[in-house]
Amino acid sequence: MKVMIIAPYIYDDNIIEFTKNKTGFGIMVQNIVSSVAELENVVLLTRVITKGKNEKNFKILSHTWGQFFSNAKLKDWLIGIKAFFANGVTVKDRARHVFYEVDGGYVRKQIQMEKPDIVHIHGIGTITESYIRICEEMKVRYTVTLHGLIGLNDSVSAPVYEKQIERDFLIKAEKNNIPISVISSGMKARIEENYLGKKANNITVITNGTKKNDENDTKFIREEGTLTQEKFQEYYSDCLNQNDLYPKLSDTYAYLQHSKKNGKKILFFVGNITKNKNQMQAVEILKNTKVFENTLLVLWGREVDNGEVRKKIVEYQLHKNVILGGFNDRMDIFWKFCDVNLFLSLNDGFGLPIVEGYMHGVPCVTFEDLDATQDLYYPEAMLKVKDRSNESVTDTLKTALDKNWKYEEIIEIGLFYSSSLFPCFSVIIFFQVTDDDSPGSRSMDKIAVFKE
Repeated sequence: MKVMIIAPYIYDDNIIEFTKNKTGFGIMVQNIVSSVAELENVVLLTRVITKGKNEKNFKILSHTWGQFFSNAKLKDWLIGIKAFFANGVTVKDRARHVFYEVDGGYVRKQIQMEKPDIVHIHGIGTITESYIRICEEMKVRYTVTLHGLIGLNDSVSAPVYEKQIERDFLIKAEKNNIPISVISSGMKARIEENYLGKKANNITVITNGTKKNDENDTKFIREEGTLTQEKFQEYYSDCLNQNDLYPKLSDTYAYLQHSKKNGKKILFFVGNITKNKNQMQAVEILKNTKVFENTLLVLWGREVDNGEVRKKIVEYQLHKNVILGGFNDRMDIFWKFCDVNLFLSLNDGFGLPIVEGYMHGVPCVTFEDLDATQDLYYPEAMLKVKDRSNESVTDTLKTALDKNWKYEEIIEIGLFYSSSLFPCFSVIIFFQVTDDDSPGSRSMDKIAVFKE
């Protein structure tokens, strides 16, 4: 089977064009592409301008400005012009929407040349709308994977028309039995409740997964004892007073090592620092130093909040209690220091850091009403916060820190989401198509689920 995977972008640190967007979405799609390619013939199409590349087991299609202009038809330009006047707050937004629609000509040409058996589209919005349009125009079988919901999340600052695209497509997909996969049961439930008003037989839940790397590979880390706690605190305090400056990973490693040996309880909060990820609430909670005087919180991720969390850490003088660790591409060797994994997103389709923590025997504290909690809740590995107040989070966190967790049991749970047991984490959907081959005639015949 030949699968064409279409996504706005992926993240790959080995390909310069794909290093700009290091997001959970970009990483997960890249994992899916690589994993499906172990089983099927895969080609990847993106919005990124690239000369293309033949990877180990899949092909990245070229997407040049020459291809963009030479393949655009009059109807693509007319749709683009209509989009320019219909949507967008700024000229830049409108121009971007025109590009997406006119780029439909390039998509059409690639489908003609590659002749995929199925197209797997990632995401819904103006950036993927022309992908769907072209597939339906050409009567090509397609499926869509949603990695999150923008229309039902107030913390997502998407324009109204983007949210409307999501709603309208999901209603159409249910009506026409277009296969959709989502990354959590909570996402499916909210679509059914808020968009459809009924059960959706066309939506399948395929949870995310991850790889577990060698946690013993610590060659880049300094020898124990080269950095005292006092020196680190002084050094880190200086870092806090400079925007986007973080301690070296090796220094943070040594500090956590010292702290652990001295009886500190260590919390991790993993994810880019944003309003939606809600690290600010964690900082507000740690301000209560009487309760958490023996607790250290490490915030791992890039700052995308204009330094607001950093400012609060300085204002509250929490440099001894809250560490801005920055982006960490070696989390695998740091998890051993963590006692509890804190995950307080306002909205989140899944929550991959929860799984990553499980794989290293680390329990999680998170909100009961998050989309992924239903899928990831195990009493042996998680405590749920009943409401979102600071008091409830504080009480639950105290319980988690005092609880005698069985770490080997948590690791066993984490293995369920590991590629050590499953070759890939994706969904390949085979269709049973009637003679007319129309979009409305499609029904799912078989779903094969694999973990990555």
